[in-house]
Amino acid sequence: MKLGISPAIAGRYSSKIVKIAIFATAAIGGTALASSSVFASLNAEGHNVSAHSVSTGTLKLTHAASSATGLTGGFTTPITLMAPGDTINRYINITQGGTLDGAALTLKVADAAGTTLTTDATNGLQVTVTQCSVAFTATTGACSGTTTTALATISANGLLTAQSLTGVSTTAAAVSYLKISLALPAGSELTSNGVLPVGTVQGVTSTLTWTFFETQRTATNTNS
Repeated sequence: MKLGISPAIAGRYSSKIVKIAIFATAAIGGTALASSSVFASLNAEGHNVSAHSVSTGTLKLTHAASSATGLTGGFTTPITLMAPGDTINRYINITQGGTLDGAALTLKVADAAGTTLTTDATNGLQVTVTQCSVAFTATTGACSGTTTTALATISANGLLTAQSLTGVSTTAAAVSYLKISLALPAGSELTSNGVLPVGTVQGVTSTLTWTFFETQRTATNTNS
C-alpha cells in the first residue's frame, strides 16, 4: 500500500517552511546589522607632514705620528741603542674624528715583553707628555705656541695603569699636538767578566703599545 500526502497538506507545510526560512534570514540579517553597527564608529588621526629626522653622532679617536718634517717617527719607528741618561722624543697628533665630544682622556702603555724597562719603576723608562697649542716646529720639535704638561713624568711601570691626560681637547674635530718623551734614568751598573748584572736595563727590548682612551661626553636632556 502506498502512502501519500494530499496536495492541501503539502501546501500548508510548504508555506510554513517558507515562512521559517524568511524569518531565519531576517534574523541573521538583523544580527549582521547589529554586529556591523558595533564597529561603525568615528576615527581620527594626526601626524607630521614632514618626516621627523633622528640621527646619532660618532665618537672617534685616532693618533698618528706628526707629519712635520723630521718628526714623523711616532710610535712606528723603533728606538734602538738607548743608554742611561738618554731622552727620546716622539711627536704625536691626537685627532677627535667623530661628531660627538669625548671626555676623560687617558693614556696607557702595555708591554708584551715585560722587561726591566717597564717592570722597574725606578731604573726603567720614565715618560712625560707635553702638549703644544700649535703643531710642533719641523725638525727642531720646538713649540712656537703655548706649552702645557699633559702628563707629568711617570714611570712606564706606572703607565701600565691608565693615567689621565690634562688639558688635551676631547672636543669633536679637535687636533692635539703631543710630545711623548721617553727617558732612561742615569744609573750605574757593573758588568763583570761580560756577565750583565741581575735586573739590568742593558740589552733588553720592550714592545710597547700606547693606548689613548676616552669616554663619551655626559649624556644630555634637551627640550625643544
